[in-house]
Amino acid sequence: MSSHYKALTRRTNPDVIPIFPLSGAVLLPGCELPLNIFEPRYLNMIDDALKGDRLIGMVQSDGDKVKAVGGLGRIIQFSETDDGRYLIVLKGLKRFTVVSETPLERPYRQAKITYENFPGDADFHMPETMPEAISDKGGEGRAALTVAMRSFAKTLGVNVDWDALSEIPLPRLIDQASMISPFKAEDKQSLLEAADTEERRRLLIGLMHLYASNTPDDKSKMN
Repeated sequence: MSSHYKALTRRTNPDVIPIFPLSGAVLLPGCELPLNIFEPRYLNMIDDALKGDRLIGMVQSDGDKVKAVGGLGRIIQFSETDDGRYLIVLKGLKRFTVVSETPLERPYRQAKITYENFPGDADFHMPETMPEAISDKGGEGRAALTVAMRSFAKTLGVNVDWDALSEIPLPRLIDQASMISPFKAEDKQSLLEAADTEERRRLLIGLMHLYASNTPDDKSKMN
């Protein structure tokens, strides 16, 4: 499936997309994001997407404005609940930069975008072949990340299946941890905008150690 999404990402280049502003949620290439859709305007957005190419742009909101960089996702799973909600899963294809928002013609927002700042995102769909995974000689990169993850997990009081995590290619582990970790919105945005996997790994490790070292009072201020 990775080769399929790599090819799909390369040939999928809409210049205007519907955008779903959601603070605290980022979508990285090759990763999956489950969403619970209940607002009427976004139910309408899903309806329209399912009639077409099933594409949605995830962006973080900053008041009425949206962050400049977001993630293009394709709906790969969809179900409707008895109370009218949609439960969907987005597969991240690639990142984009918002050029401008278009005049409001639908209940939801749309934006003109460009992908020129992220030419290598298609390669994220085959993390087992990425240079970062191949060049991690001796496992130093994974070891440092694991130390940070253990410290962070202990602080959060969550149990982690470390054996299962050891089977995930390092680039994919970095991206998934970046998406699900309960960081502040601006920290998640920094992880999304990282130039490459190594930069994201270093930033992720630093954030995990920083959050793990904060006192309970500091943590309450982060929420």
